[in-house]
Amino acid sequence: MSNSSLGRVSFIVLRHMRTPIIVFICVYAICILGMVLVPGVPDANGQTTYMSFFHAYYFLAYTATTTGFGELPVPFSNAQRVWAICCLYISVITWLYTVGKIISLLQNPHLQSAFAEERFTRAVRKKSRDYYLVCGFGDTGSLLLRGLTNAGLSAVVLDQDKERIKALDLRNYQSKVLGLCADATMPRYLLAAGIERDKCIGVLILSNDEEANLKVAVSARILRPDIKIICRSTSQENESEILAIGGDIHVVDPFRVFASYLSLIIYNPTIQTLNEWMSGEPGASLDRNICPLKNGRWILCGHGRMGQVVYKKLTRRGIDLKVVEPVSEKIEEIAEYAVLGRANLENLKEAGLKDCVGLIAGTDNDTFNLSMMHQANRENPSLFSIVRQNRHANEVLFKKADVDFILQPSLVIARMVFFMLTAPLLKAFFAHLRLVYENDPVKLADVTNRLAIEVGGDFPRLKTYTMCKNKASAVCSTLMEGKEVSLGDIYRSPSNRDNFLKMVPLVHQRGKVIKVLPVNDLALKEGDDILFCMRPAEQAIFEANLVNRYTLEYLLTGQDPARSDFFRWLSTKKLANT
Repeated sequence: MSNSSLGRVSFIVLRHMRTPIIVFICVYAICILGMVLVPGVPDANGQTTYMSFFHAYYFLAYTATTTGFGELPVPFSNAQRVWAICCLYISVITWLYTVGKIISLLQNPHLQSAFAEERFTRAVRKKSRDYYLVCGFGDTGSLLLRGLTNAGLSAVVLDQDKERIKALDLRNYQSKVLGLCADATMPRYLLAAGIERDKCIGVLILSNDEEANLKVAVSARILRPDIKIICRSTSQENESEILAIGGDIHVVDPFRVFASYLSLIIYNPTIQTLNEWMSGEPGASLDRNICPLKNGRWILCGHGRMGQVVYKKLTRRGIDLKVVEPVSEKIEEIAEYAVLGRANLENLKEAGLKDCVGLIAGTDNDTFNLSMMHQANRENPSLFSIVRQNRHANEVLFKKADVDFILQPSLVIARMVFFMLTAPLLKAFFAHLRLVYENDPVKLADVTNRLAIEVGGDFPRLKTYTMCKNKASAVCSTLMEGKEVSLGDIYRSPSNRDNFLKMVPLVHQRGKVIKVLPVNDLALKEGDDILFCMRPAEQAIFEANLVNRYTLEYLLTGQDPARSDFFRWLSTKKLANT
C-alpha cells in the first residue's frame, strides 16, 4: 500500500478504534488480574492455590470464543466461579461494543474510499495496454467509452459521482474499464490513475464544470508535459486559457460542434449522411437523404449559449432563420429576426410556423423540446423537425417521437473525440469533401457510391495504419530490399490477388503532405500514415497482409513463395534446370 493510503487508513482506524481498544485491554487486564488474585481450591497439603497469569489468560481466551473447555487446569473455587461469572458478562459486553465499532469502521466512507483508491491504483499499475485517462463520466464519457472499447482501446475513469462509478461496473463494455470516485482536480488522483506512466497516452477531460476542466488540464500538463489532452469547454475565455497551456492540446466546444452538425444537416446533407454512416449510427445508410430542404424559413427555438452559436453558424450560410426566445436580453441584437416569448403554438405561428420548412427545438429541456415539436407537427405536418436531446436517458422517448432528426450534443461530442483519437486524418477527408461539394456535387456522389460498393454494410471500421516495423513489418522489410510496394498491393485479397478487400483508403499522409482518396498505384514509403475505411471482418485479413512476408510476396508477384529450406532448394534446382 502506498504511503499516502497507508497514512489515511492508519489515521481512520486509530481515530475510530482508540476507545474500544483501550476499553478492551483494560477489561481483559482487570479480569486476568482478578483470576490471578482470587484464591482457588486448596491443594493436598491444605495450601491455598492461585491461578497463573498464563492459565488466567488461557481461560478468558477460550471462554471469549464460547468454546468452553471447562474449569482448567483444576476445578475452581466458589470465589473463582463468582469472579468468572463477572468476567464473562463484562467480556461479552466488551466484545459486543468492540465488534459494533469494527462494523461501524468498515462502513466508514473515508476508509472505503482509501481502500478503493488503493485497489484502483494497483489495478492501474498492472495494466499492460495503452489507455486513456477519462475525467468525467457523464453522458459524453459513457458514449465515448463505448466507442473506445468497441475499437479495442482501453480507458481509466475518474468521476466525483459515486453512482456513476458504480454503474461503470454494470456496463457491458468489450473490456473492463477501471474507475475511481474521485475529484480529478486533485493531482494525487491523477497520479493514482497513472498519468505519469508511459501506458497513459492521453487525458480526456469531459465534465460540464468549466473551472474544473481548466484545473485538470493544467495539472495534467505539469505532471506529464508530453501527453495528449482533449478538453471540453463552452467558454471562449476558458478555451483561450486551456490552449495557452501549450503542448498537444485540443479543445472541443459542444456548442460549435452542435452548430456545425446542424449546418451539415441543412446545407450539406450528403456529407452528414456519410458522417453518420462512418460513425456507425444505427440505421444510417449511404443512400439516406437527411434533409433535402435548405431554401425557405427555419425557426430556431432557444437563443441561449448554444442557440447563439447555432444562429451565427446558420445565418452565415445564408439560411433564413427566425428565433423564438422568452428572455429579452438574449435577443437584443437580433430583435427584428426574433419573437419574444416561450415557444408555444401562438408564438410559433407568429414566427411563421405555417409556411416554414423546418423547426429546430434547441432548448436545454427535453420535455419542452418534445412538447414543442408535437404541437408544431400538428400545425404543419410537412415540417422538417430537428430536436435537441439533452439527456441520453431520454433516448426511448425521442425515438418514439414524430421527429425527423435527433441531435444529442453528448453523442456528437463523443463521436468527434473518438475520431480525433482513432482517425485524426478524417478531418482532412471531410474538409476535402466540403470543398468538393460546393464546387462539384457529382464528385461527392461518386465518393459515396464508391464507399457503398467497395465497403457497404453497416458499422464500418475506421483505422489509421502506419507503415513501420512494429505494425507493418512485411511492408518495411520489402521496402528495405529496394522493392516497390504500392498502396493497392497491401489490401488485395490473399485468396485471390485480382480482388480487393472490402475497404477504401481515405487519406494518405507523408510528413506534412496529405492526399485524400489516394490512387492505388501510389508507391509507399516507410513512415506513411494511411486512413482506411473497411468492413470489420476484413481488418484481421488486412493486418496479416502487412506483417506476413509470404502473403505480401504473393500479393506483389502472384506466386506463392517457398516457405521451407527444402522447398526453397527444390525451387532453386528447378530454376537452374530451366
